[in-house]
Amino acid sequence: MNKLNFLMLLFLSCSHLNARFEELPTYKRKNWPHWSDMDKDCLNTRHEILSERSIIEVKFSRKKCKVDQGKWADYYYPQFHTDPKKVDIDHLVPLKHAHESGGAFWVKKEKEKFANDPENLVITDKKFNRKKGALRIDQWLPVHKDYACKYVKDWIKVKTKYQLKITGPERKTIQTLSCP
Repeated sequence: MNKLNFLMLLFLSCSHLNARFEELPTYKRKNWPHWSDMDKDCLNTRHEILSERSIIEVKFSRKKCKVDQGKWADYYYPQFHTDPKKVDIDHLVPLKHAHESGGAFWVKKEKEKFANDPENLVITDKKFNRKKGALRIDQWLPVHKDYACKYVKDWIKVKTKYQLKITGPERKTIQTLSCP
């Protein structure tokens, strides 16, 4: 059994343990502080990700607090980007989905940690991020199988790290995707 299949089985077998039966509070994005400057170096999380993941040396704004140029591989599709204004930093597990899967009951600090966790953040074209939105993996996957498999593997890793529950339709998607 390969590592991905083992992680999938482990996650699927434990996901029911996180179910909460209280009524969920309404999701409000403002309750999930994102693009924080966690290390207080004037680069917020968005620009930290752009700086760290560029495959060429980045150029910064005059004040060195924003990335102005770089080159990034798209997480969901086989293409590259060079204009930081045309890319989004996307949450693999969307904030709204995390809210609905157990995060609604986290304190604000936990929500901020999740919203700024580099393991849950990827670079993609704005239009791809708009298509994905807050959809779950049973509602949206990248069209290229290799990218879909990478996405599902990383999605499981994040959901497991934060002990977020998985729905039946999500479980079925994981089981039927047949990734190597």
